[in-house]
Amino acid sequence: MIFGPRNDQSLSVRRSPMVGESIKSFVWRLADVNACSYGDILAFLGFNRQSKPWFLPGSRSEQDMYSSLGKALNVSESALLDVLRPPELKALWAPSVKGTSDMKVRAIRMCSSCVEETRYHRQAWQHALYCVCPLHQEKLIETCPHCGEAIVIETCVGGRCFHCASAVEGWSRHQMAMPDWQSQVNQGAASLTTLKRLLNMAMIVIRSDDLFTTDMRIREMRITETMALMDKAWGLLHSEAARQQLRDKLSCRWRQEIAIIGEALPLTLYDQADALALSAKQVTPPFDMDKKVFSDRARALEIIKSSKHAAMQCENVETHELIKASPLSKGLGIKPGDLERLKLSGFFTQVNPTAAKRDALFNLKDVVAKFLNVPVVNRVTDGFERYDGLVPKACLFTAGLYESDVLLAMSEGVLPAQIVSEVKGTFIDRLLVHKVTFQTLYAQEYKQHNIGLMPIGLLPTYLGTKRLNVTAFLASDFFKGIAGHDAPKINEQIPTCVLKRVEDHYVILNKWAFFNGRSKTKCLCALKLAKIEPILRLNEEGCGSFEIYPKHAETILLERFDELSPNYKGKKRRRTK
Repeated sequence: MIFGPRNDQSLSVRRSPMVGESIKSFVWRLADVNACSYGDILAFLGFNRQSKPWFLPGSRSEQDMYSSLGKALNVSESALLDVLRPPELKALWAPSVKGTSDMKVRAIRMCSSCVEETRYHRQAWQHALYCVCPLHQEKLIETCPHCGEAIVIETCVGGRCFHCASAVEGWSRHQMAMPDWQSQVNQGAASLTTLKRLLNMAMIVIRSDDLFTTDMRIREMRITETMALMDKAWGLLHSEAARQQLRDKLSCRWRQEIAIIGEALPLTLYDQADALALSAKQVTPPFDMDKKVFSDRARALEIIKSSKHAAMQCENVETHELIKASPLSKGLGIKPGDLERLKLSGFFTQVNPTAAKRDALFNLKDVVAKFLNVPVVNRVTDGFERYDGLVPKACLFTAGLYESDVLLAMSEGVLPAQIVSEVKGTFIDRLLVHKVTFQTLYAQEYKQHNIGLMPIGLLPTYLGTKRLNVTAFLASDFFKGIAGHDAPKINEQIPTCVLKRVEDHYVILNKWAFFNGRSKTKCLCALKLAKIEPILRLNEEGCGSFEIYPKHAETILLERFDELSPNYKGKKRRRTK
């Protein structure tokens, strides 16, 4: 590494880091050559000397440290990162991949033979899946063999135990063969897919009986616990018999929920992990799912509960009965906003109301119970249409109508609904609603006019056009003549009584075509042949056309639509040379 010219921010003595050296180890060695303490160096680099930054990969503290070290050594951050983090570790600690940053364990670990040869701490030792030194085939240690105290960075830098001062050269070594899963980790970027699979399979091993998708905190584990966990995850990853056993167990356990909500259940990492494991060809002997990974049950619970998502008040609720907000929204097929409105209405009861919104948990059996009164049929009944083909679009054109309102009406029996058993997908994909009843409830009675005031931001979806056309519509003489003194100003709300005046005396073609299931282009063709001109036509740049016709145009469309546009298939494209 070539240092740049000195300046006011440069250290007195500059040293290059060792390849793959950890940040703390490098800072300790810088403090030693500059004849100062570790706290003094931290203060010089802009950190609080009393704080103990952990430098989690991808964290703000790590980024700040790279920036400060680059200025103190007069080198670029990229050059420093290339030395401190070799390519094989960059892929394994990718912040964009969930779970990889948590693979950095808290306890300091080391290989005695490596420290005896070169005294510095390696970043690779802190990766949870590095349990055996690939150079010396030694099991990494976390405690001093003489006094049993935890190893600290000073031990790796100084070569002696910080507590009993015993020399590393005299420490006993424990030789062992490198596990298969660590061999994959040592391949660096090529093993990232395997690492993802192992993370998911390890989650299944830890939470084999639970539905609750908590974060897995491997960084809290000891080496023996990590090795036991990964041995079991590796066996599950390559055992077709174990995967089939897992599928059978889940389908038996969640049969009722799957029948109501669909194949999206169980909404856990089980599905993802199982899908990732399907590409594995190697088959090992049958894997026993019932054995415990940890011999100490209290220690296992401590690791499981270390997740921030598990820190909640649900002592009387089994975690396998819980489901988080995001997978519930995905499984039902409804938007997060509608899920929030259902929660506020009391439709879905949150287990811990005092928890943060992102940690919202619901009882899965209570959710399923809400839909038990919806009959399950084998085929589509006359008069019923697919929910996803009717309701979402209607919500766009009916101000104040949300999918949560429709689901509430359906669960209360106001809106007849059915579930088709043969259709796969989410609950919404399999749901049918009675079209005439739905239109009576939400389209023909114009529920939106009971709101009083409508935000102008809702007008584009209500009118069925883009915002530029809406702005031109509000500024037109036609609208000002109808609104009178009720005409709104820009960025204000519009009285719904004004919209009712428009709908009572005119035809908003975009909206009419949608509610009557007609092609707007065919409607335009029919009205043109009937020699009916629009009262207002807008077509701003970048927008489709927006037309308002006199009220008698509706009669023409209802009575003569098939006559006036029988064979219209759209304009033919002009052939280009």
